Amino acid sequence: MAEKLTIVEEGSELTGTLKSTCGVTVSGKVSGELHAPALVVATTGAVHGTVKVEKLHSQGELSGRIDADTIELSGRINDQTTITARSLEVKSSNGEQPTALFGNCVIEVGVDPNEPALPTAPPAREGKGKKGQPTPEPTGE
Repeated sequence: MAEKLTIVEEGSELTGTLKSTCGVTVSGKVSGELHAPALVVATTGAVHGTVKVEKLHSQGELSGRIDADTIELSGRINDQTTITARSLEVKSSNGEQPTALFGNCVIEVGVDPNEPALPTAPPAREGKGKKGQPTPEPTGE
């Protein structure tokens, strides 16, 4: 008996929440939340939103919050994307040169995606010195 698979075919669009107990293959477009044990995004596929999977293999387009144990990328990662994974591999889709394109995104590798993120320090504030000049940095003396 063949392994069960949820498929979003090319030309199909799904908006909302997709939860599956079997692997998901996206050749069309998914916008929203996607939860599954495994996700394959084909070269014609796009997933935008929140993704929570154990394994991700993408040759298509991704954006949003991506949480996975293992990720193989060779597609496009859009701006404002956060990727959290225990392992990340960027592969060439044509065997010649890497073809993953990253927009303005955050990548956290070696992080357990099931653990809450550590708080980040607030950005440093730029003070004003004499006559509107920036405050000099401390020299550690």
